[in-house]
Amino acid sequence: MRRKLIVGVLAVALPAGMLGVFSPAAFAKKLPPNPVTCGFSATVVISPALSVKGVARPKGSLGTTSVSATYSNCHTAKGPVAGFTQHIVIVSKAAKDKSWKTDGNSKKSFYLGLCSSFASTKTTKSLAKAVKNLPVAGGILKGSKATSGTVGADVGFLIYHGTVKGGAYPTAGHAATISAGLTNNANNTNLVSGCTSGPVNSIQIDSSVSTATL
Repeated sequence: MRRKLIVGVLAVALPAGMLGVFSPAAFAKKLPPNPVTCGFSATVVISPALSVKGVARPKGSLGTTSVSATYSNCHTAKGPVAGFTQHIVIVSKAAKDKSWKTDGNSKKSFYLGLCSSFASTKTTKSLAKAVKNLPVAGGILKGSKATSGTVGADVGFLIYHGTVKGGAYPTAGHAATISAGLTNNANNTNLVSGCTSGPVNSIQIDSSVSTATL
């Protein structure tokens, strides 16, 4: 269950069929040699907040997820290169609660902000589809895979075997990876436990252990 919850964390930030609007910072005019290695951090803000029961909404209602990611202290074997930020706004639709009995919800109603949605097998499938078209530095990350695991001392996830096509930092072959650990704080601990201590409206990625190689 805990593994599926962690995978679901990324699925919230990157659902299949996402509508993304991103605005990368100024990029280097000349493409640097690969690989480019950066520190990675991110904050995900979710509305409405995630909770055990979620929020009942009419069919077709929309929720939003804003992702602000920073790639910092970037360098190649030849020296430092420019870092960048990535801002994505995601729109998701209200869905039925597959854990409606456990959550105490109605079987026929539609909900936004359900923590229990992380524990479904469909969440993993959605994640696998989503990370194949992730915006990165003006390009698109394609062909990548994702799994949950340990990053440093944190629980987290790994995006790997990807290729960034276009943009400032295109990759050769399938060399792109992002290792992201969840910041070890009360908020993220509550998220992993299924929001049992109260609503969760944000997710933090630990900059001290998280990295990206493009």
